[in-house]
Amino acid sequence: MSNLERKYADLIFHASRKYPNWDPEIPVRCGDYGRITLGGRPAWMFWRRRQGIFVKEGNIYDDGKAKEYEIPAPGEFGAHESEGLTWVTSENGEEIDIHSSVSCQTPALMSCKIRAAFKFTSSSGAILVMLNDSISSIEPASSLRRLLDNESMKGLVIVSQVHSCASYARLLTAEGTKTVAIGLNVETPAGDAAGAEGEAKWVRSTNTGNFKTRVNNKGSRDFYPLFKLVSIVDDALSTGLRGEIEGGDPLPDAEPPWPKPQDKVEHEPDQEPPPESQPRPGGSEPNTDAAGTSAPSSKPRFRIPFLS
Repeated sequence: MSNLERKYADLIFHASRKYPNWDPEIPVRCGDYGRITLGGRPAWMFWRRRQGIFVKEGNIYDDGKAKEYEIPAPGEFGAHESEGLTWVTSENGEEIDIHSSVSCQTPALMSCKIRAAFKFTSSSGAILVMLNDSISSIEPASSLRRLLDNESMKGLVIVSQVHSCASYARLLTAEGTKTVAIGLNVETPAGDAAGAEGEAKWVRSTNTGNFKTRVNNKGSRDFYPLFKLVSIVDDALSTGLRGEIEGGDPLPDAEPPWPKPQDKVEHEPDQEPPPESQPRPGGSEPNTDAAGTSAPSSKPRFRIPFLS
């Protein structure tokens, strides 16, 4: 079995130039530093603790590095917004009409106010949707350069930006799954008073693939599904989404250490998929389709509602 976490990270990274958190309940903060690993563990090494793609070794604000190198505290964007929806889909995916997709075979999807359908052209596809998300970011990112130039930080990467949200759904489709739809379904409790909150649940049109969802019932942004890593590598190219900086060159995005998608990859055994869970809505999407349901824009594949 292939390493699902690494495959998911690879697909999302090449679509957004940011790294996804396989378990978004694990906090990620601006200023965290550490190393990028291959992720996962062989199944026969069941006693060994599973490592994620990013392994934290410390935080520059906790250990005094930020103060020493005069790195500003991170700012937060979109913190006071009550609505927002961000979709990230892998580059082999294209949004399609929700009504002509397989969602018609899943009745729960047809009643979702937040929903979208995608068609994937090759292999597995990846989807990440974040509800009511905000972004913490170290600005300017170039302020990290002097620290990264220090010999003690050689080979390390720093988290320069973090998405946090009140609810999320992530999906890595099984190979051969060409079309998939995802939506947030809210069931109104029978017999309850008007205005009572219903039970919300992320639903999808397929039972295959690796699917995980969560929600904070109070609407707090306690999940961290996506973050940006920067580093200094002599031959690295500075590409992708990054903030404008003042008084310095852009810091390169930290590239994955494994072969590129077109290169041959020696797969590692992976873990069993995590259990599904039930979220509650934290906001709504202002863009609607003909049926009045929310859907993401087909381009770009990565959209930040508060920084676009």
